Parts: sequence; structure tokens; C-alpha cells
Amino acid sequence: MTIPDWQQKAAAKQAEAAAKIPKEWRVAASILQGIDDEQGVLAIPQRCGILTPKELEITETVDATALRDKLAARELTAVEVTTAFCKRAAIAQQITSCLTETMFPQALARAKELDDYLQKTGKPMGPLHGLPISLKETFNVQGVHSSLGLVSFLDRPEANQNSALVEILLAAGAVLYVKTNVPQTMMTADSENNVFGRVLNPHRRNLTAGGSSGGEGALIALRGSLLGIGTDIAGSIRIPALCCGTFGFKPSVGRVPYAGQASAARPGMTGIAPVAGPLCHSARDAELLLRVVMEAPVDDLDDNALGFPWIEPAPLTAPALTIGVLPEDPQVPWHPNMQRTVKTAVERLAAAGHHIVDLSGQIQCINEASDISFQFFRIDPEQTQVKHVSSSGEPFIKSLRYTYNLEGNDPEPTLGDLFNLNVARANVAAIMRRVYVASRLDVIIGPGNQSCAGPHDTYGIPVYTVLANLVDYPACVIPFGKANEAADAEYVRDVAYNPPYCPKEVENAPCHVQLIGRRLKDERLMQHAKIVESVLASKSA
Repeated sequence: MTIPDWQQKAAAKQAEAAAKIPKEWRVAASILQGIDDEQGVLAIPQRCGILTPKELEITETVDATALRDKLAARELTAVEVTTAFCKRAAIAQQITSCLTETMFPQALARAKELDDYLQKTGKPMGPLHGLPISLKETFNVQGVHSSLGLVSFLDRPEANQNSALVEILLAAGAVLYVKTNVPQTMMTADSENNVFGRVLNPHRRNLTAGGSSGGEGALIALRGSLLGIGTDIAGSIRIPALCCGTFGFKPSVGRVPYAGQASAARPGMTGIAPVAGPLCHSARDAELLLRVVMEAPVDDLDDNALGFPWIEPAPLTAPALTIGVLPEDPQVPWHPNMQRTVKTAVERLAAAGHHIVDLSGQIQCINEASDISFQFFRIDPEQTQVKHVSSSGEPFIKSLRYTYNLEGNDPEPTLGDLFNLNVARANVAAIMRRVYVASRLDVIIGPGNQSCAGPHDTYGIPVYTVLANLVDYPACVIPFGKANEAADAEYVRDVAYNPPYCPKEVENAPCHVQLIGRRLKDERLMQHAKIVESVLASKSA
């Protein structure tokens, strides 16, 4: 039987990637074979015997900010830290398929340069000195491939220059060591492709890790990275964050440089602009990254970057926030786990003295906003992203059906359709603005999805995240609680849950809340996120 050409190419790439993991960093076959997909793999880095006690301590530092401080204080060397995270990322890859490209030798060489610089000058190279940062596959790193998990891209040469954000991170002293896995076309919430495989959720491998920055979500949950960079056009930072139990922040368009990334989309694509932003373990880590980036000369590297620096928000005039509660869309009812989670979060915030505003009846456009957004995503009459898949002969992944008509028999969009979409988007933006202004809201709280992470290929359309993309509002996800069938039982309703509610399949999966701020007021949202994070983390709240 002849093996199709696309399979041969994919197999060759897989073998190349596997060979880059040193033998001594490979997880024992007995451990891999003993994994129960429904129990998760979060403990494997501790028990596989690959990491030394000090490497475990380094990788389990509370967050990237604390690790950065230890590096600056010379409590740890960049080589020690980079070695630890390279090894832990290699472990994460073997149990979740979260990586695409590894740059271990280059990262260790970079770390030595940073140590030498600190030793010679007595000063760190920059505000991220020695900090390992993981990157989504889309970011170009000179000398490294950016195939995006597409077979048709495997023959493309290595990147000949860095993405704008990569330049900024290197100038700030960061160490770049891995790129992370994505879905085919990057336009689904299930990170699977025929080259690098499916990203598995480390909490329960029967669940999705989210997408399109799913590799980042899984890697950070396993502490193979403390700070990573994803991208977001419909929720692609926040979805992996909520699925994998991490913090994720989607900035406003133009605040973080996006230029120089690899893309499967048609050049000149209009509609909703993608953004880059952090996935991490705390709000302060996201602030660390965004401060560094926004203080850099971003508009010297990206023609579409706005080029104004981090603006320190004024202290709050009142200790209490005014928080609006995003209403449920009746067509996309919240699952019991998220209904309980949002209710508990709101009760804690109210108990802490914050003013809660019920927005029921005021935002009735959530599902409509999703429909508008996905019409924008399908506006390319050539279906360029779909053609990149079919041109190699590789099959479409199952979840791609949520985004595209893969039969290709939709009527061709017209220029009139584009005008109508712009009008519809403006109407939604006006609704959101009026809601904020009328109730003098600081922030809106709600779910990033109607459920926690669900079984593979069931995530569907990201109704509750794409709203913020459509109106270009910054938004973030904060992990909070877990799915618990017993506690969630009282919230079960006689409604049509989509996807179906499967309590046993999602037991103990991370839950979350999403915060949505006002356009270009990213710093203010970060200020509010730190307050909410603190309240939700408080045992006495």
C-alpha cells in the first residue's frame, strides 16, 4: 500500500521534532503507557525522575514575576533556569503534544550570554533578563520553521527574520526556547493538526486544551512555561486559558505589535483584527509582559501598532468596583458548572464590597455578535485557509466544520455583505458602550464559555469570547474553581445545553470567569483584574 505524500511529509517532521528531545529527557515508556486520560498528567513532571529537586523548585516558582526577580537578584542563573524549563517543556510535549518547534541548544547559548553579560556589567540585560518565554507557533523566529501545522507549509524555508514582538522580547533579555501547537488553519477552538497532532488537556486528556493557542495553555498548566505569548481573534488566548486553568489576557488591537507573524489567512484580510497577548499564572505576570512591550518602540517595528506607552491608571476614587454581570444568551445556556462558578464569584465580589449590576435584558446581542464575527471570518471568497489544507491532500480536522463550510458551496460574499457587516458590528459596539456608560461600569464579569473544557471536538463556536473581539474590548480570563458534579447538580436545568452537559467527563476540570473592559483601556482592565483575582483567591471572601 502506497503511503500518501502528505503522510510521509508529516511523519518526517514528527521524527525531526522527536529527535530534538535529548534521550535523558525522555519520559519512561512505562509511565507513558500507564497514563489514564481521565485522570490527567499534572503530576508527571514531579514523578518522572527527569527533573532534579532544584529544577522542580525553579519550575514551580509561583509565577514569572517572582522568577524574574530571582534572576535579577542573582539567586539563579539564566542557564539554570533555561535548562529547567527546557527539560520540563520536553516532558510536557511527550504527554500533551503541546510543542511544534524546540530551540533548546539556541536557548542555552542565549542563557549563557545573558549570564556572562550580568557577570561583566553587574546589570541585567533588560526587564525580562533570563526569563524563558514560550511562543505560539505563529511567531517567526529567525532560523526556525513556522509551518503552522499545515502540510503544505512544511516545504517552506525557515524564517529569515523575527516577528516584531520577538525582537522586543529579545531586547528585554528574554530567552525563547519553544514554539507551541495550534489547530489546522488556527480557526477552531480544538488545537489539532495532521503534523504535530492534538494538544491534550493536562487536567484530563479526554478534554480539549482549547485553541488556537492550545499548546500554550497546556504547556503553562504543566509549568513547562510560566509566561507564554498567544494570539486571539475570537478567543484564542482566553479559550486555552479557561480550558487549562491559566490566566489569559487579550489586549485591544494595536497595543501589542502583531507584525511579522506567519499566517494562513489571505493577505489584506479585513474585518476583525487579531491581537497578541500573554498566557501565564497571574495577573501581575500579564502586567509585567504588557508593560515591557508597551514601553518598547512598537511603532518602529509594526506599522499598525498604536505606539503609545503603558499609561499607569490613576488610583481608584472608591475602593469598590462597579461590576456588571454579563447575561446568559438563551440560545447558549451556561452549563451547571459555569452557572455555579459565576454565581459564586459574583457573591464573593459583593461580599468584598463591590457593587454588582445585573445586566439582564441589556445585552441581547451575544449570539448575534458571534454570527457577525464568523461572517467576517468567512468573507474571503477564495477560502484561502481551507485551500492551504486541501492543496496538500491532507484531511480536514473534525472541528474545522464549526468555522467553515468545507464543501465550498456557500454563495460568494459580496462587497455589499461587507458593508452590512460593518454596520452590524457598529450596532453591537454601540450597545456595549451604552451599557457601560448607563450603569457607570468599571468592568463586566461573565463566563468565557458556557462550560469548562469539554470533550475533544465539541467546543464549537466561541460565543462568549468573540464578543470582545468584535467590539475590540480588552478581556481576560481568571481561573476560579473546578467542575464538581455534586455541587453543580442543583444548577441543572431543563434546557438544551450545547454542547451536551456531561458532568462525569468534565469532573475536576478548571472553571473560570472572564472580565471585559473598555476599548484601549487595557491598563484599567489590568488594575481591575488584579482586584478581582485577589478577591477570588481569598479564602475568607
